[in-house]
Amino acid sequence: MNKAAALYNFYSKFLPAYEENSVPDDAELPYITYQVALDNFTGTVQQLTASIWYRDTSWAQITEKAEEIREDISRGGTIEKCDGGRIWITRGQPFAQYMADDTKDEVKRIVLNISAEFITAE
Repeated sequence: MNKAAALYNFYSKFLPAYEENSVPDDAELPYITYQVALDNFTGTVQQLTASIWYRDTSWAQITEKAEEIREDISRGGTIEKCDGGRIWITRGQPFAQYMADDTKDEVKRIVLNISAEFITAE
């Protein structure tokens, strides 16, 4: 599985997931959009973002989903397999930020800061 597919598999464990530039017109909330940036083993960490999107009047469900993802990553991170190695996913700082949608009060968004280290040959 290539690196982009490994990122997709990580996010899609929680909700339907779409690369942030490829959300279908018929996608229904809730879902996750995520950033893709790829690298190989360079000793550097890529800073990525993902957004959880819900349609709700309350922040309760979306907050629970952010907490589920936070727990899955855990304090030491989580490892995703990919072609030629692994991706080590850890929590960025701050991990979660609440965002408003200026056009629709019922749309809730939490932006997640994710750190990814690509431990791959290529």
